[in-house]
Amino acid sequence: MNVELFVYDKFDKSALDILTLLENNSIKFSVQVFNDEDSLDYISNQVGETVRRLPMVSVDGKRVGRYYDLIEFLVNEGIINYQGKS
Repeated sequence: MNVELFVYDKFDKSALDILTLLENNSIKFSVQVFNDEDSLDYISNQVGETVRRLPMVSVDGKRVGRYYDLIEFLVNEGIINYQGKS
C-alpha cells in the first residue's frame, strides 16, 4: 500500500490528525509539502489530478480524501478499527 499525503507547510490540525493516525498504526507513507504561494493548478499538476484543498491523502495513486475519508478507507480495508487502532 502506497500512501501519499499532500499538505501545506503551515500547521493544519487535519494534517496533524492524519500524520498521527498513520504513525500510530505503523503505516508507511510519504509527504509532499506545498506553500501558500503554490497555485492549486500547480499542486494539481504535481498530484496528478484536480485538487481543491489540502491536506489530501491518496492510496496507490487513487484519491482517498481527508482525515475521515482515510479512516473509512482503512476500516473498510480491515487495517484499523473505528477507534483508529490496528
